[in-house]
Amino acid sequence: LTVSRARDMIFGYCLLNDWSARDVQKWEYVPLGPFTSKNFATSISPWVVPAEALEPGFRCDTSAGGSGAEAQVDPRPLSYLRDEEYGSYDVCLSVAIQGEGMEAPAVVTRSHYRNVYWSAAQLLVHHSVTGCNFRAGDLLGTGTISGSEEGSFGSMLELCWNGTR
Repeated sequence: LTVSRARDMIFGYCLLNDWSARDVQKWEYVPLGPFTSKNFATSISPWVVPAEALEPGFRCDTSAGGSGAEAQVDPRPLSYLRDEEYGSYDVCLSVAIQGEGMEAPAVVTRSHYRNVYWSAAQLLVHHSVTGCNFRAGDLLGTGTISGSEEGSFGSMLELCWNGTR
């Protein structure tokens, strides 16, 4: 599977939250990796934005510093993951929580999809290289989308600085 072909296979995008028990994940990550800390809940948005709706109007450079294969330098993709059309989408992301008794939601974080280093097509190719068969309707997550500034961190673990804030 090539990156170009994988791009054509992606129908659309939605929001996904793979609820993580970060306290458990921190403990089990070494030596097991994220295992039971990520297997109890996943939720997605009720809508899917077709990939066609994002092209070309929402295309933008990535936080890696540009677009095209030369933008990815740290780490540099292996040859099967190099993407001549590497780039991202101009999609703002925010998380707000409205607890019981709150008049309005409180914004917890603001990030941006351009902070994703690996494109969805690259993720699909890398996942399939070991023989994983994807089928129509399968769901693939990017991982936590964090920015580089304090107000753009994508997980509560990052936001509270490992419990120190």
